[in-house]
Formats: sequence, structure tokens, C-alpha cells
Amino acid sequence: MKKMLDKKIMYCHTALCMFFLLSLASTSAQQIVPVRLEPRHVPVVQNKYMRVIQAEIEGGDTSLFHVHETPSAFVFLTDVTYDNQVLGEPWKKAVSTKGHAWYSSFENGPSTHRVASPAGTNVHAYDIEILSPYGFSRGGSWKPFSNDTLFVSDKCAGYRIELNSNQPGIQIKERGPMVAIHVSGDAFTVEQDETKQRKTVQNNGYAVIRPDLETRISLGNSQHASIVLFEIR
Repeated sequence: MKKMLDKKIMYCHTALCMFFLLSLASTSAQQIVPVRLEPRHVPVVQNKYMRVIQAEIEGGDTSLFHVHETPSAFVFLTDVTYDNQVLGEPWKKAVSTKGHAWYSSFENGPSTHRVASPAGTNVHAYDIEILSPYGFSRGGSWKPFSNDTLFVSDKCAGYRIELNSNQPGIQIKERGPMVAIHVSGDAFTVEQDETKQRKTVQNNGYAVIRPDLETRISLGNSQHASIVLFEIR
């Protein structure tokens, strides 16, 4: 009886070890890349201060494991429940809420995960990696907008701008580098007279705004636009 029990214990122990080794081998076989090199995370613009990465994972697709380690601001552009797996952990359900914006410093270490979008859905987001601070704010005169502020961190601030008939536009000046992201509604325009630049933004697009210059963000003939604006401090 004792011999049979010992054999069962040994078998269970061996099976557990094999399961652990197979799981480890499966994880290590997965390709792990920086987020900017993950095929579904596409860098669309980069300058001295920021790297704008547009992430889009179609229904039924799964990203590679990718690493977030640069301080970043994020915004979701779809309402969807998706699957998220942190490296070394099981899959878990996560929720993307359109317009939800936040900041992560990753000061406690990088985050490595992958995302799967269920069939018939789409995970769409922007990741704004902050590459360098803007010296203007170090002079002590920088302050966030008086309203519409989503968050303020040591490197970045986030704002939600709602343009409509009561507020068809805003005018800003003496600000740090910005990126304006279309969340919902109609198109809006970004204009800077000094640079002769004028860009129309729609369909979850974006506009990078050069620092310090007087800038107008307006609806034109549209009725409503919801915008998330990130500013590098």
C-alpha cells in the first residue's frame, strides 16, 4: 500500500513539474518586443518630446507580448471588453471605455502584456510615449488648464475638450508640445498662423501641436466634437 501511495505521489510530482516546464517553455517561446515594434502598435509621428503610437487590434487577432517602459499617456477609442494577459499570468477580461485617458510612469518597472480582441470587436487606442520634458514648464510659470483637466503628472497633463454651439472653439498659447486626439463627434480643425499650418482632424485621427505658438482648435461648420488633449510639461 505504501509503495502504491509513493508511486502516486511521485507521478503527481512529475506531472506538476512537466506542466510547469511546458508552461515556461510556451511563455519563453512567445516573442517579446518593445511596444513601438509590435506590429499592431504603429508609431505615426515622433519628435524630440513624444512618440505617438496608434494601436489597433482587429476582432479575432492577438498582439505579441510587448513592453511598456517609457512614461506614457493613453486614451481608448472604443467601447469593448477584451482579453489581456500580463506576462506570467493567466488571461483576464479587461474593459476599454471610449474616451478614457490616463497616465502611467512605469517608475516601478516595465509592464509586459498582450491583448486579444474578440471576434466582431476592435481595440483602438493611442499611446503617447514621453521622450523628453519641455523646458518651458521648468520656469515655474506653467499651470494646467483651469477646467477640463483629466490628470496632471510630473511629465504630462491630460484634458478633455468638448466643442459645441456654446463653445465652438478654444484658443491656447504659451503651452508645451501637445497632441489633440479625436474621440467622437464631428471633425475639428487645428490652426497655427505663425507656421501657416491648418489640419482637419476626424475619425479618431490626431494633430501634433507645436509648443509656445498661438493655436486655435475649432469646429468650423460642425456641431460637436469630443477631444482628448495631452500636453508635455
